[in-house]
Amino acid sequence: MLKTAEGDKDSFRFIANALGYKMHATAIKILGSSHIADADDVVQISLIKVWQSAPRWKNKGSIEGYIYKIVFSSCMDFIRKYKITDEFKDNYSNLEITKNDNYRTYELRKMLLKNIQKLPKDQKEAILLHYFSGYKQKEVSNLIKKSNKATESLIIRARKKLKTILPKDILEELLHV
Repeated sequence: MLKTAEGDKDSFRFIANALGYKMHATAIKILGSSHIADADDVVQISLIKVWQSAPRWKNKGSIEGYIYKIVFSSCMDFIRKYKITDEFKDNYSNLEITKNDNYRTYELRKMLLKNIQKLPKDQKEAILLHYFSGYKQKEVSNLIKKSNKATESLIIRARKKLKTILPKDILEELLHV
């Protein structure tokens, strides 16, 4: 990435080839399988952002995490621009559904995600990355470029807000809090 920051196109091509598949898979996971062509566009936009922002990358955290954040942000921009939030909610609710889940659990997750969408952007990002994408709090901190304490605070405030909206047993069941 340091060579990419200096304008080395071969280095950038290597990164794009090495992580392009993961970027595309992430975009499809977030946007949904019916938006594969849109995922292609989001990946292209993300690659442009990676190239443009490479000089600002300070070798803090992994390159993969840095690029994931760019893809995630590009997907959020796409979702807001084209208003595909219903499908986005369904896609994220399906991330954690297993063969042991039942219809009730599925509906509860949909309800939870509907309410997560009402949270402020930074809280929503932190809680989705932590609980639905499976990142540890420190990894979330790196992805959203906030301190560990600030990230912890965002997650706590998001959970508190959700506790005022949803019954405690639902949050305990779905988020294990």
